[in-house]
Amino acid sequence: MYDVLIIGCGVIGSAMAYTLSRYQLKVCVCERFNDVANGVTKANSAILHAGFDCPPGSLEARMNLEGIAMAREICKKLDVEYRDIPSFVIAFDEREMEYVRELYDRGVANGVPGVRIIDREEALRLEPGLNPKLIGALYAPGSGIINPWEYAVAMAETAVRNGVELRRSCKVTNAEAIEGGYRLTVPGGTVETRCVINAAGIWADKVHSMVEPANFHIIPTRGEYYLLDKSEGTRVSHVIFQCPNELGKGVLVAPTVHGNLLVGPNAVPVEGNDTSCTSSGLEFVKATAQRSVPSINFGESIRSFAGVRANLDV
Repeated sequence: MYDVLIIGCGVIGSAMAYTLSRYQLKVCVCERFNDVANGVTKANSAILHAGFDCPPGSLEARMNLEGIAMAREICKKLDVEYRDIPSFVIAFDEREMEYVRELYDRGVANGVPGVRIIDREEALRLEPGLNPKLIGALYAPGSGIINPWEYAVAMAETAVRNGVELRRSCKVTNAEAIEGGYRLTVPGGTVETRCVINAAGIWADKVHSMVEPANFHIIPTRGEYYLLDKSEGTRVSHVIFQCPNELGKGVLVAPTVHGNLLVGPNAVPVEGNDTSCTSSGLEFVKATAQRSVPSINFGESIRSFAGVRANLDV
């Protein structure tokens, strides 16, 4: 019997495996895909968020601030590409400035270092490529960009070197509570474990419901992106957000650790792991991003892709 079995080896599952591999435990990771980081971890915005948008006093706020410090440390230890890059949240009217002020208050309450509100002139001085129609912005120096799949792979690889068993192409199809733990059905039979960590991403509610009804429901939400050539990589030197909405942090414009420019995502509820790109979705991303940075040359796009993230109904 395993001490801990982790379902899913994206960034969360690999981080769990990396941490638990320091202890005298028998640990197994079951990953449904044929390699690690093949879900949303390989197709996201690659941002370490500063923590200004989390509700003050929430678990999310505490984890965000502690997590970004831990991520920096892990990147240094495991030689993962990472860069400190400040963030902007830009506002185009007074209603959006009200939201910027709310984000500032949250950031201060959460202990985000250096967060402040800046006017139009300072924003354009710091980032000349911004739309001159903005009226103000939130400035947060505590964010960063990362190579997200390399980050997960490095943690998973370290865990395996430390004795964690990694089973790829190993989808968990059933689970039941037994005396002292759980029995899980996997390809080729069953495995038993004292403890389960459910890091199954967009399937986490279905995994939970194998044992008992879930009190949450995951809404798979697709985000589409453009990746632009390195000729566009210096278009901005910060992570540029617009004011977020109920579906997420909105379309962003950001450099990547490789020197490209990343633009996206939109947010569209989908069924399952539907990572197809659509003309309407990409057109929305393009138009929205050019509201932030009008000079982006989408003729230099070298790739479009999509990831599906696990939004919750609670």
